[in-house]
Amino acid sequence: MTYASEDWTIRRQVMDVIIDVLSAVATGPDVRVSLLRHLEENPGNPEKALLAHLTDRNIADDVA
Repeated sequence: MTYASEDWTIRRQVMDVIIDVLSAVATGPDVRVSLLRHLEENPGNPEKALLAHLTDRNIADDVA
């Protein structure tokens, strides 16, 4: 397996997670907006988008 193949596999797995989160009935609109914004800011890099989204959520939880 080459790095490019591993990279694609990780991106596919991350996109599967993102799609599951976005399509879940229990997902709040603020979560959807945040995740979609991070996807837009990181085109072609869903793993970076998910990490940024989770980091933002973690910071928001720490502040609350």
